[in-house]
Amino acid sequence: LEEAVEQLRPAFLVVLDPDIATTRTVEVHRALHPARDFRVYFLTYAKSAEEQRFLSEVRRETEAATALINAKAMMVIPDNQDGKSGDIITLDVDAPVPKTTSHRKQGGGGPAALRRTKVIVDIREFRSQLPSLIHQRGLVSIPVTLEVGDYVLSPTMVVERKSVPDLYSSFASGRLYDQVVAMTRFYKIAILLIEFDDSRPFSLQPPSALGSDIAAGNIISKLVLLTLHFPTLRIMWMKNPHATAEMFDALKQNQLEPDVETAEKVGSDTDQAKSAFAIVPNDLLRRLPGINANNATFVMNHVPSLAHLATLSREEISALIGVSNAKQLHDFLHAKAPESLAAT
Repeated sequence: LEEAVEQLRPAFLVVLDPDIATTRTVEVHRALHPARDFRVYFLTYAKSAEEQRFLSEVRRETEAATALINAKAMMVIPDNQDGKSGDIITLDVDAPVPKTTSHRKQGGGGPAALRRTKVIVDIREFRSQLPSLIHQRGLVSIPVTLEVGDYVLSPTMVVERKSVPDLYSSFASGRLYDQVVAMTRFYKIAILLIEFDDSRPFSLQPPSALGSDIAAGNIISKLVLLTLHFPTLRIMWMKNPHATAEMFDALKQNQLEPDVETAEKVGSDTDQAKSAFAIVPNDLLRRLPGINANNATFVMNHVPSLAHLATLSREEISALIGVSNAKQLHDFLHAKAPESLAAT
């Protein structure tokens, strides 16, 4: 149509089957040639299906333009961008951190130094939308094949992300139990992220389906049993991936940066990982008096073996887990066996 109008240069144009694309093409041609006397007539039956279809297209286009204008009005634009070009500087991993004004002072008296934080992401998660949203918030996503968790936010914090369908299938197969066991074993803060999307209601089931007793086939009952088995497990509910990216940004505040090699090693089958994070000694250590979820990982990182732990003095153990816990552990490790057991 655009080429025909440009070649023929008609004074009148009659459109028998109006649509939004034809209308916008004619408007562009009229804007490029304002001096031409050019009239357009739309020929259609009143209150017909064709007319309603055209009006619906116009209405949808108007609503989309209005939503875009409102979003642009509330959008926060960095000071190193004009908000008009298509170049998004913050998507570049090596881009400098935007300069912001901070009144917080560090110990040296100077302003707080800004830095780009990183999130270690399981490479299989890049099939979802979340890694790109994390990147847009200025966090550096590092793809790694993780054996434990999907996202490592700090040396002590790991997140396992589940969509609603994946949550149901993971419960049915028993895979979720094994994943939570691994997360709580190797990390101090283990988070189960249940992520919804805008096409689903923000609930696993309607309130009318909630029973008064625990039922084996009920998803809420399964989550209750999971939290009973793993009291330190955090469950995080996110309405959509955008809310998840925002929450990750908040959780990263005041946290140490995760180490890629350490995160990749955790839960793997290498000899180094077996020696550092062996499952049986790990479970045995956590059952000793004075050892709890707050100090177990610290002890494993500073004591090479259980045999070496038994040779430490009370003062050396106190430096690791505190005086009160050290007394319990030292007394247990050096307690004399009952005579009946010693005789056998």
